[in-house]
Amino acid sequence: MANDTNRTMRAASLKSRHTQTPGELQRYRLLVENVQDYAIFLLDPDGYVQTWNKGAERIKGYNSEEIIGKHFSEFYLMRDKVAKKPEHELELAKRLGRIEDEDWRVRKDGSKFWANVIITALHDDSGKLIGFGKVTRDLTVRKRFEDDLRQANTLLKQHQVDLERLSAAKDEFISLASHQLRTPATGIKQYLGMLLEGFLGDLTPEQLASVQRAYESNERQIATVNSLLKVAQLDAGRVKLKKKPTDVSEILRTIVNDYTEKFTTHDQQVQLDVPDTLEGNVDEAHYRMSLENLIDNASKYTPNGGHVHIAGHLANDQLIVTIKDTGVGIAPEDIPKLFNKFSRVPNALSDAAGGSGLGLYWADKIIALHGGTIEIESTQGKGTTFYVRVPME
Repeated sequence: MANDTNRTMRAASLKSRHTQTPGELQRYRLLVENVQDYAIFLLDPDGYVQTWNKGAERIKGYNSEEIIGKHFSEFYLMRDKVAKKPEHELELAKRLGRIEDEDWRVRKDGSKFWANVIITALHDDSGKLIGFGKVTRDLTVRKRFEDDLRQANTLLKQHQVDLERLSAAKDEFISLASHQLRTPATGIKQYLGMLLEGFLGDLTPEQLASVQRAYESNERQIATVNSLLKVAQLDAGRVKLKKKPTDVSEILRTIVNDYTEKFTTHDQQVQLDVPDTLEGNVDEAHYRMSLENLIDNASKYTPNGGHVHIAGHLANDQLIVTIKDTGVGIAPEDIPKLFNKFSRVPNALSDAAGGSGLGLYWADKIIALHGGTIEIESTQGKGTTFYVRVPME
């Protein structure tokens, strides 16, 4: 009972305090009048200004003597006055209780500012409308920032569209040019092959040497054209993988066998460390070409007499192929550039190795299509290790 009595007394006290004393009303009036971040003022039922605070003077530029008694449509653009927007807003506030709007408003000096406006209908105890309370914030800085951001986004989107169009045109050009270049290059290869095989008559040793150099040069040209064509198809999204269970050990054994002549020419020792069968879910043709690029790279950038170690195993639901060489290595600052298109990292063997700078780019993109990654560890002068990881799903 005592607790109920205390609650009743506190409620009665709060209720009595809700009826403000003259001192409290004075403090409340001072609070409203001295707020400077918001324009807070009263309108009569017809929209004429009755009170004015310091925030209203700062934001709108009028002092109280200049504006009290005038209609609040003074703050609206001429187009809004013609459209009777001020009257519509009062009617809506009267019907809905309050409205909120963001739009341009006008200061005394004619300058515009972006305003957030809230108009609240005020009623007496009997429900009779006695006027409106109006609160305005100046959000011009925010508005300009949003407009600048919106314009920047629009320009960015347009630049993106332009870049995509240029990229598509570039890919189409590379694809077309590659096709057009490959046809005559293949024809040249056939005729040079016939000369080397003696089908067109005997050649002197000097002539054979010249034809052999021409044949090898033509082979490099065809390889470059093929690389361009593959990259164009990849960038255009035309490469579709056909994954299936594949013996990766057999792929690696075949690649090493195909590269035997190259390894022998450079007196490089190759160690293949794979189980009898190592099954992975890959697109056999594309996956093999990716590994060929990496193994070829290991050989090209390993000096004569060096060592290349190739291994494969399963770990953590991943198929992992490791290609380690004792080559020239890669500088730390050059590693991020390694998989960029047309990127060739300078080193002691880069001139002799040649290449278009597309092989590693293509290999990285193909492994990414498999859902995998190619990771690198390298030390200059000691060698490089590539880790090719593909998920086992």
